[in-house]
Amino acid sequence: MKREIVKQIYAYAVCAIALGCGMIFLCVGIYGIVKIVAPEFTVPQWEWKKVATFQSFKTDWEKEDGAPKLTDEELKMRWQDKRAITIMSEKREGAQNLTYMFICFVIVIPVFIIHWRLAKKLREEQ
Repeated sequence: MKREIVKQIYAYAVCAIALGCGMIFLCVGIYGIVKIVAPEFTVPQWEWKKVATFQSFKTDWEKEDGAPKLTDEELKMRWQDKRAITIMSEKREGAQNLTYMFICFVIVIPVFIIHWRLAKKLREEQ
Protein backbone atom coordinates (compact mmCIF):
# COMPACT_ATOMS: atom_id res chain seq x y z
CA MET A 1 0.00 0.00 0.00
CA LYS A 2 2.73 2.45 1.00
CA ARG A 3 4.70 1.55 -2.11
CA GLU A 4 1.74 2.39 -4.37
CA ILE A 5 1.36 5.80 -2.71
CA VAL A 6 5.03 6.54 -3.36
CA LYS A 7 4.58 5.52 -7.01
CA GLN A 8 1.47 7.67 -7.26
CA ILE A 9 3.29 10.69 -5.78
CA TYR A 10 6.15 10.09 -8.22
CA ALA A 11 3.75 9.92 -11.18
CA TYR A 12 1.94 13.12 -10.17
CA ALA A 13 5.25 14.90 -9.54
CA VAL A 14 6.47 14.00 -13.03
CA CYS A 15 3.15 15.20 -14.46
CA ALA A 16 3.48 18.52 -12.62
CA ILE A 17 7.04 18.98 -13.86
CA ALA A 18 5.97 18.09 -17.41
CA LEU A 19 3.15 20.67 -17.23
CA GLY A 20 5.57 23.31 -15.96
CA CYS A 21 8.02 22.55 -18.74
CA GLY A 22 5.19 22.59 -21.26
CA MET A 23 4.13 26.06 -20.12
CA ILE A 24 7.68 27.36 -20.50
CA PHE A 25 8.01 25.79 -23.94
CA LEU A 26 4.66 27.28 -24.94
CA CYS A 27 5.87 30.75 -23.93
CA VAL A 28 9.08 30.26 -25.92
CA GLY A 29 7.02 29.18 -28.92
CA ILE A 30 4.66 32.14 -28.70
CA TYR A 31 7.63 34.49 -28.47
CA GLY A 32 9.07 32.74 -31.52
CA ILE A 33 5.88 33.46 -33.44
CA VAL A 34 6.07 37.13 -32.41
CA LYS A 35 9.70 37.22 -33.60
CA ILE A 36 8.64 35.87 -36.99
CA VAL A 37 5.58 38.11 -37.39
CA ALA A 38 7.03 41.35 -35.97
CA PRO A 39 10.84 41.09 -35.89
CA GLU A 40 11.31 44.86 -35.51
CA PHE A 41 9.41 44.63 -32.21
CA THR A 42 11.61 41.91 -30.70
CA VAL A 43 15.06 43.08 -31.82
CA PRO A 44 17.03 44.14 -28.72
CA GLN A 45 16.85 47.88 -28.21
CA TRP A 46 20.61 48.46 -28.38
CA GLU A 47 20.74 46.71 -31.75
CA TRP A 48 17.59 48.35 -33.10
CA LYS A 49 18.89 51.84 -32.30
CA LYS A 50 21.78 51.21 -34.70
CA VAL A 51 19.57 50.34 -37.68
CA ALA A 52 16.22 51.98 -36.95
CA THR A 53 16.95 55.02 -39.10
CA PHE A 54 19.56 55.93 -41.66
CA GLN A 55 20.62 58.91 -39.58
CA SER A 56 21.33 56.79 -36.49
CA PHE A 57 23.32 54.33 -38.63
CA LYS A 58 25.28 57.19 -40.20
CA THR A 59 26.03 58.73 -36.80
CA ASP A 60 27.32 55.41 -35.44
CA TRP A 61 29.37 54.85 -38.60
CA GLU A 62 31.03 58.26 -38.32
CA LYS A 63 31.87 57.65 -34.62
CA GLU A 64 33.80 54.44 -35.37
CA ASP A 65 37.58 54.78 -35.43
CA GLY A 66 39.10 53.81 -38.75
CA ALA A 67 35.77 53.67 -40.58
CA PRO A 68 36.24 54.64 -44.23
CA LYS A 69 34.60 57.82 -45.44
CA LEU A 70 31.65 56.86 -47.62
CA THR A 71 29.09 58.85 -49.54
CA ASP A 72 25.53 58.97 -48.28
CA GLU A 73 24.50 56.63 -51.11
CA GLU A 74 27.11 54.02 -50.12
CA LEU A 75 26.17 54.38 -46.47
CA LYS A 76 22.49 54.01 -47.31
CA MET A 77 23.22 50.71 -49.09
CA ARG A 78 25.15 49.44 -46.05
CA TRP A 79 22.36 50.59 -43.73
CA GLN A 80 19.72 48.77 -45.79
CA ASP A 81 21.84 45.61 -45.80
CA LYS A 82 22.48 45.83 -42.05
CA ARG A 83 18.79 46.43 -41.35
CA ALA A 84 17.71 43.54 -43.58
CA ILE A 85 20.23 41.19 -41.93
CA THR A 86 19.10 42.26 -38.46
CA ILE A 87 15.45 41.56 -39.30
CA MET A 88 16.28 38.29 -41.07
CA SER A 89 18.34 37.14 -38.06
CA GLU A 90 15.46 37.89 -35.72
CA LYS A 91 13.04 35.89 -37.88
CA ARG A 92 15.53 33.01 -38.02
CA GLU A 93 15.84 33.03 -34.25
CA GLY A 94 12.04 32.95 -33.99
CA ALA A 95 11.92 29.92 -36.28
CA GLN A 96 14.57 28.24 -34.12
CA ASN A 97 12.49 28.95 -31.01
CA LEU A 98 9.48 27.30 -32.64
CA THR A 99 11.59 24.29 -33.57
CA TYR A 100 12.84 23.98 -29.98
CA MET A 101 9.26 24.19 -28.75
CA PHE A 102 8.07 21.41 -31.04
CA ILE A 103 11.01 19.16 -30.12
CA CYS A 104 10.37 19.71 -26.42
CA PHE A 105 6.64 19.04 -26.82
CA VAL A 106 7.42 15.80 -28.64
CA ILE A 107 9.32 14.73 -25.52
CA VAL A 108 7.12 16.25 -22.79
CA ILE A 109 3.70 15.13 -24.05
CA PRO A 110 4.45 11.38 -24.02
CA VAL A 111 6.16 11.69 -20.62
CA PHE A 112 3.07 13.43 -19.24
CA ILE A 113 0.62 10.94 -20.77
CA ILE A 114 2.55 7.90 -19.55
CA HIS A 115 2.81 9.20 -15.99
CA TRP A 116 -0.78 10.47 -15.91
CA ARG A 117 -2.04 7.04 -16.92
CA LEU A 118 0.21 5.43 -14.31
CA ALA A 119 -1.14 7.73 -11.59
CA LYS A 120 -4.73 7.09 -12.71
CA LYS A 121 -4.17 3.32 -12.69
CA LEU A 122 -2.62 3.43 -9.22
CA ARG A 123 -5.48 5.58 -7.92
CA GLU A 124 -8.09 3.15 -9.28
CA GLU A 125 -6.30 0.21 -7.64
CA GLN A 126 -6.63 1.76 -4.19
